[in-house]
Amino acid sequence: MRPVPWRPPLWLGARVRRAVGAGAAVAAAALVCGWPYWRAEPAAAAVTLACCGGFAVAGGLLAAGRLGRRTGRAFVVAAAAWAATWSAAWNAGAAPVVSVFAQSVFFVAIGVGVLLYPGGRLEGPAARIWTAAAVTVMVGGQAVLCAVSRPRWNGFAATAAWPAVRPDQEVFHAVQRGLTAVTAALACALVVILVARLPRIGRLDRTLTVPVAATVAVGVTGALVIQGSLIGAGVDLDDVMRVYLVQGVFATTVPLAFLGTALRSRLAELTVAERMQRLADPVSVENVRAALRSVLGDDSLDLLLWTDGGYVDVTGRRADDAPAGVPGRWRHEVRTSAGEPLATVDVAVALRDHEPLVEAALVAGGRALETARLEAVAQGNLERAREAQERLVRVQVAERERLAADLQRSAQQRLRALEVMLAELESAAGDTDAREQARTCRRELAEAVAELGDLARGVHPAILADAGLAPAMELVAARTAVPVRLDLPSRRFPQEIESTLYFALCEALANAVKHARAGLIELSVRDGAGGIAAEVRDDGVGGATTTPQGGLAGLTDRVRALRGRVTVDSPPGEGTTLTILLPAPGDRAGG
Repeated sequence: MRPVPWRPPLWLGARVRRAVGAGAAVAAAALVCGWPYWRAEPAAAAVTLACCGGFAVAGGLLAAGRLGRRTGRAFVVAAAAWAATWSAAWNAGAAPVVSVFAQSVFFVAIGVGVLLYPGGRLEGPAARIWTAAAVTVMVGGQAVLCAVSRPRWNGFAATAAWPAVRPDQEVFHAVQRGLTAVTAALACALVVILVARLPRIGRLDRTLTVPVAATVAVGVTGALVIQGSLIGAGVDLDDVMRVYLVQGVFATTVPLAFLGTALRSRLAELTVAERMQRLADPVSVENVRAALRSVLGDDSLDLLLWTDGGYVDVTGRRADDAPAGVPGRWRHEVRTSAGEPLATVDVAVALRDHEPLVEAALVAGGRALETARLEAVAQGNLERAREAQERLVRVQVAERERLAADLQRSAQQRLRALEVMLAELESAAGDTDAREQARTCRRELAEAVAELGDLARGVHPAILADAGLAPAMELVAARTAVPVRLDLPSRRFPQEIESTLYFALCEALANAVKHARAGLIELSVRDGAGGIAAEVRDDGVGGATTTPQGGLAGLTDRVRALRGRVTVDSPPGEGTTLTILLPAPGDRAGG
């Protein structure tokens, strides 16, 4: 029987093995570099090697993951520099110089790694300026410190190789104190940069950045406090080694915090299916969009569903299906198992760094999206019917205006010309009976002209087309049998809105006069960001109801044709308030 070859468990994949290998290599390097010190301090050796190796493993895992790859690489470099820092334990040759510069590289690499998270680039001028300043201060400042000092002033053997140029102990202590102060300022600036990012990043990145910023503040502060113990005379190698040990422990919290955020992000991907199912129940287009907004932490997320060869939004209206988005936005498409377009989410561009989570949310909501698409198809059909109804209203308004103009220009003008001819005939007739007959015909003709004028005004009042809603309603109010108090805007509205409001308000006034037995009617029209609101309030008997064949039903149909709505508040004995709400012209499709 052939032996079964050993296979690593699923959790020990190639990425994890590479990260563990990097950690082992760095720990081995730290063991070699600090061997003279570790022989006498086994406990310190165990702590340092565990922290040093863990630092490299955390960096390796970040570098192998989807989020924070460059941050992980920077942490691996920092771990290697930390291992080299322990070469000071040999206290001979160039080892002390290598140690102090490796310590500088260690801190710079940590800071740069923090700033690179999560997008892998230095965001904004502040991050780039900080990086340049950190390299200048940490590396250049260390070079100046070496140039004005001797090795024994730094706790090393006097025989160690040291790049001293002009040693001066007073200058050395002054530079040492100044360098410590500037380093503290850099640490504070790093925390400020991280905190300043919070308002500009998405909710998802914010939940990951806050614990990292807190950890950086604590870790860097602890490292700087212990570094201050090396300022002054009488420092020996044991003091330097103890400082390195404590600084390393504090610094290890930083990659562990980043590793924790990466694991948290991965956990969010694994639990997204359950969250989507719970939040999208019962399934509807709005609920699916709300679930995606909650899971992805983006309240501006918009959901576009594929129907009939194009995308529609949650209201069923056609949307721009071009992949090129607005600056600051990112569109991600999901397809069915057959490869056909299903949906697209329009999200903040920061979510591009969390594409696996976006993909997991869309895949988890696949069935809900299919159901939502069916609803979107129905909504789209309804939307097209509404658009057709709006176009019909505009055509009807234009036709009414044309018919009224034709009646006034053509028929009325001819009848008035005939009236003039009858007047001349009346004056020229010598017979009394003939004059009386002509006078009677002229009077009947004048009444017919007046009736034709009333008909033309009923079809579409000329004053409405020429002067607008306010003057037209003032004329109607003046002819109403009950006093009407008006509050109307002077601005003009689109033709179909003015016509719809005019006839709806005339119908409301007629109902108030005919049925409410009102003593006073108040009519107002207000134009705001949310749309146009018209209100007719009377002090009549109240108790008004909407019946299928009643006047209020016809009024409601007029308003609904423009996506508006009508509400009636009519408690018995307390009068009636009728409110008409129309969307703003820019909020209506085709408006």
